Amino acid sequence: MMWQINAAEKMSGLLSDLLDVDEIIIGGSLTTPDELDKYSDADMEIRLAGNTPIDIKALLAAASEEFAPVFGYEVISHSRKDAIRVCFENGMRFDLVFRYPADKKSEEPEPAEYDSFASKIDTAVNQFWFYASLILAKLGRKDNLIAAHLALEMCQVIIVIQMLQRDNAKCTNIHRFGDGEDVPVIRRTPQTTGECENISLLRRPVLACETADEILSVVFSAAAHMDNMGKMLTELERTGATSKYTEKSDNLNTMARKLLYS
Repeated sequence: MMWQINAAEKMSGLLSDLLDVDEIIIGGSLTTPDELDKYSDADMEIRLAGNTPIDIKALLAAASEEFAPVFGYEVISHSRKDAIRVCFENGMRFDLVFRYPADKKSEEPEPAEYDSFASKIDTAVNQFWFYASLILAKLGRKDNLIAAHLALEMCQVIIVIQMLQRDNAKCTNIHRFGDGEDVPVIRRTPQTTGECENISLLRRPVLACETADEILSVVFSAAAHMDNMGKMLTELERTGATSKYTEKSDNLNTMARKLLYS
């Protein structure tokens, strides 16, 4: 039995305990078990009874207790739905769509912290690692176009974080001139020269595709840059400016071994 089946049952129970749920609908390849494979995520639509916005961070914290720590996630919000795409450190990915019966209403105004520097950084970092996990699945299914697109998005996210840091340091997002800033992500790291075990994996016959090798080179290079940036962000965390970030390249390597080389 594929992991998605049991995981969807556990997630359904967790969400039913945490939220006022009318109905949970299983979707995607979970409805066609013959198409389910190790690259599949668990698609679920959660129809809520009320219009109060869900507490996404509290939900993810509870899910981490049930499954594993969060590796990365992305949130897409609309007036009548919230979509959460999340990957846990054990490689499990969920695509959760929360639907409200009408436009979302909150008794409290949205806290200013959600538009803060720390919140923007947290959103970008989690989006970065979610993209990394999704690329592995796309490469496993030989979808090099989407994988390449997401790999370049990873690089762009790092640059966006640098831009946010500059805005925060200068207390403005208007810059007539730059400062000749260094942009490390446009340079390849040692991983791309074959000096790293991660890249030595790429020559195995499972992918057997030069394009896929190049995409993974970009992914692992960007991951190394993000780990370096995370160290700097953690320094800012001491002042309360950001959360604490951990290095995740090794975890990404473990996921790659599991999905692409087993």
